Amino acid sequence: MATRRSSRSSRSSNKPGVGCLLWLAAFTVVFVVFFLNLPAIRETLDRTGFSELLKGRGSEAAPPSSPVGSEPSESDEGPESAPSGTAPGGVVVVAPEGDASALAEPEPEPEPVGGSEPETPADGAPTATPGAGTPSGGSPTKPASATPAPKTRVASLWFVRIDDDGVIVRVESRRSIPDTGSQLTDALNALLEGPNASEVAKHLISAIPEGTRLLSPVRISGSTATLNFNEAFQFNHMGLEGYAAQVKQIVWTATAFATVTDVQFLVEGERRDYLGAEGFYIGKPLSRNSF
Repeated sequence: MATRRSSRSSRSSNKPGVGCLLWLAAFTVVFVVFFLNLPAIRETLDRTGFSELLKGRGSEAAPPSSPVGSEPSESDEGPESAPSGTAPGGVVVVAPEGDASALAEPEPEPEPVGGSEPETPADGAPTATPGAGTPSGGSPTKPASATPAPKTRVASLWFVRIDDDGVIVRVESRRSIPDTGSQLTDALNALLEGPNASEVAKHLISAIPEGTRLLSPVRISGSTATLNFNEAFQFNHMGLEGYAAQVKQIVWTATAFATVTDVQFLVEGERRDYLGAEGFYIGKPLSRNSF
């Protein structure tokens, strides 16, 4: 009976030793397999970024200690710096919404190097100083460009006056007219507009029918000026003397220019022999000697 108990106790004492051997053998196999596959495991960790994650966690877990004698960093224990917008004494200054400049201290303006003289550009012309001829925005004001006065010249215009005997008399009037570069055209257009106020005060009138105008620019060939008038030019209510007076006004005004000696009249672009029903002849160029 005693022999059976001793054999059972020996068996139970051998079981832990066999288990340890099995665990040791399994650990050895795992270690050998891990060691053989270590390069592949490292490559996998580097490719997946797991090794960087482990390094980051390790650096966070154990921050490097500051060297002896160095100043404490901002993360060291101690009184925290007052947040932006906090005034001395712990009073929080709240700026209006959207106005961050209320909390910022004004930066001192840098002093110019070498004194307070204004800078000069490369060409030597001094730059404009603020406040002298400049608006509040700082940009210099441009001087208002003066509108050039229109060019004028003195022209010799011929009108008529009816004297006490009823005779139509030619009268020259010299006055300033706009100068567009076509002097003869300018003079004729001024004549067709009629006398001005000062000329009317001198009892001057125009025998040219109202509504008469030039249909095309004046054409000069040699010493002959060809003038093309509209249909209104051939109707004069003053009769034959009126036709003669209107033609003379045109001829004397045109021949006031040294380059013109006679005038060829056209009506609506056509050369006609007579004006009106009474028939004043205009079939050829007319000069001052034609009357």
